[in-house]
Amino acid sequence: MSYQKILVGIDGSTQSDMAFNKAVEVALQNNAQLNLLSVINGERYPSTGPSGYGFVDHSIYESAVEEMKKRLGTYQTKAEHAGVKDVKTDVVIGNAKLELAEHYPSTHDIDLIVIGATGLNVVGRLIVGSTAAYTIREAPCDVTVVKTDMKNKKLNIKKDSYPEI
Repeated sequence: MSYQKILVGIDGSTQSDMAFNKAVEVALQNNAQLNLLSVINGERYPSTGPSGYGFVDHSIYESAVEEMKKRLGTYQTKAEHAGVKDVKTDVVIGNAKLELAEHYPSTHDIDLIVIGATGLNVVGRLIVGSTAAYTIREAPCDVTVVKTDMKNKKLNIKKDSYPEI
């Protein structure tokens, strides 16, 4: 079994960096396309429309989208310099869990998702559960959850990711 289209979620966290590094290695081993996806949280909100819900005007997300496009460009360059021949990047506005686990994999024929064990959204994880856990349950393809660096050293998540405030 070889993977042809690999998706890695990028949110700027140390864990997503680790997932990216391992996804690059898997892409090289399989001569696979590497898809880098960042999701800007754009939840539904009550409105006066016929459905009772709508989306916030996406223009309010423009600066965040542009910033993530620049970051993904840096990741793309790193992957290409490592030898990955086919790297795609995308920034979408929506629910990270749904986009990463369901929508993007289904619409892009992804056969492997590589995701960090936890990401930046600690509040969301406390309220509704982690994106990684949701992805494992709902993804239409294989999922690799990265918990270690390239030397298989476990990350001290509390120390390295969530500084005391």
